[in-house]
Amino acid sequence: MTSMNVMLFNRDLRLCDNEPFAEASKPGELLPLYIFDPSEWEETELSHRHFQFVLESLEELSSQIQQRGGKLFLAIGEIEAILAELLKAYGSLAIFTAIDTLKKDPIMQWVKKNNQRYSGYGLKNDGESEMTFKARWREYVNSRVIEAPARLQVPANVPEVLFTNPNRVMGIKARGSKIRYGQQGGEEKAKETLDTFIHHRYLKYAENHQMPIASSMSSSRLSAYIAWGNLSVRTIFQQTIEKAGNIRVDERRQFDPFLAKLFLHDKSIRFIKESDVNQIKRCWDEGWYGRWLAGKTGIPFIDAAMRCLDKTGWLNFTLREMVISFICNTLMMDIEKPMHGMAGLLLDYHPEIYAYNVKKMTGFQGDKKLRIIDPIRLGKRLDPDGVFIRRYVQELRGVPAEYIHEPWRYPGFYQLRYEPPIIDVKKANKIAKIEFARLNPADCLTKRQMKKDGAEQLSFDL
Repeated sequence: MTSMNVMLFNRDLRLCDNEPFAEASKPGELLPLYIFDPSEWEETELSHRHFQFVLESLEELSSQIQQRGGKLFLAIGEIEAILAELLKAYGSLAIFTAIDTLKKDPIMQWVKKNNQRYSGYGLKNDGESEMTFKARWREYVNSRVIEAPARLQVPANVPEVLFTNPNRVMGIKARGSKIRYGQQGGEEKAKETLDTFIHHRYLKYAENHQMPIASSMSSSRLSAYIAWGNLSVRTIFQQTIEKAGNIRVDERRQFDPFLAKLFLHDKSIRFIKESDVNQIKRCWDEGWYGRWLAGKTGIPFIDAAMRCLDKTGWLNFTLREMVISFICNTLMMDIEKPMHGMAGLLLDYHPEIYAYNVKKMTGFQGDKKLRIIDPIRLGKRLDPDGVFIRRYVQELRGVPAEYIHEPWRYPGFYQLRYEPPIIDVKKANKIAKIEFARLNPADCLTKRQMKKDGAEQLSFDL
């Protein structure tokens, strides 16, 4: 009996350079499929803005597949139950996926249990050293980009559990609200973003990477498209290298840190290990957490960053570090709920990379260093005139620059209708440093020390 080829999309929402899709389309009939598991959307960090991004990506993906004579099918339910229905309908399945998709384990378990075929594609870590992996990664990113198949053969009959109308998934409940000012999902939007970056916006990439407003233009802004697989890292790497070969050496250097982050992205997914719990005494205050998440802490640079994240779904890495450091290290609060709350706001949320970075910031992962940042001092350095603060904290738009980072010193503060600070940052940071140093004097790093020892090398944002 001939197996039905099933291409399971997840975090590879594209046709170009999608090896499992290309391979699945070769032998015969192809069933391209995306499964919406309600529990994944209702019980995890995923939020409505992620749901919206996925739907936008699937809409374009469906159109591309239709142009090739096929159909993109959708299903709602647990992946094992959907695969069981397909097995009942077709008798035999050959399942194709990218190996770094998050649903790999349940798929492989089901395949093994039901004696079906499985083919996974992509780079993987087979217990090798990082040096060996880097050599294989370089070989991979310099290899041929795989073209999307020109024609697809769609099965004549499909089980009732599958459908093509995306309106049927609208009943799935995802937390949070839609995002109006964020990036749109889809392969074409990803390609446009890459094109504008490598031809224009890259010129001040290194110079502006910490600046709150300038970085939103100078950064590649590809992190969400990489996280959801609208573009492959190989495609991005090769187009960047091609552009770099046609510009001056001084301009070409702007691409060096960007290309390094592409490698770190792929390496981090494959080399992340379980973290130990450090022993710093942590507390919980629901009121503090609510004010932090809503951007109402009374610390202007923190509030501007959180409101920007809520509105756009993106922050540069320096600001991401700062807001996590504030809630978990300055306020010494437990990391789990803030980590989940912020994940729902980040459009480029990737569970493994995100968790690693948060735990590294809070001393649970990696070098076990606690990142303690003074948001007032950082704000004065990166946003001296308060342009970023005024854009997102409207209550402070009329405050003079000399008071914008510490508005409680402004004579007219109580007429501003802006919250007083929830804590004295300098005192709180001092207490946090003492508490952590009491456990291990070698493990407490300031922001200046972090910069000196290169601890910021692995970033969220690209």
